[in-house]
Amino acid sequence: MAFDLVYASELEQVLKESRGLLIDIRMREDYYRGHWPGAVNYCYEDIAAGMVRLPKRRRLILYCDHGGSSMQLARELGQEGYQVSTVVGGYEAMKKVRENYFKNR
Repeated sequence: MAFDLVYASELEQVLKESRGLLIDIRMREDYYRGHWPGAVNYCYEDIAAGMVRLPKRRRLILYCDHGGSSMQLARELGQEGYQVSTVVGGYEAMKKVRENYFKNR
């Protein structure tokens, strides 16, 4: 099974429609410095090592700093049968969308 791409500008709508689980796969320190509201933190290494049990019946939406690591993990999880997506551009793109939203208000 493959994975889907989610653009940062579409993230809120995708989350709302899919009731997906938003997962920040960065290191815990990075997560605590800043993360998307509602995201849970499971480090890439913990997921890849099987230390985290993820729900197979729920859409998983992954993000990292710039999108590369989450794309790799999404590919791996998709091959294991998970319904998974990755945010293009990662947290950096997500922050830019949020900044533009508030700038244009």
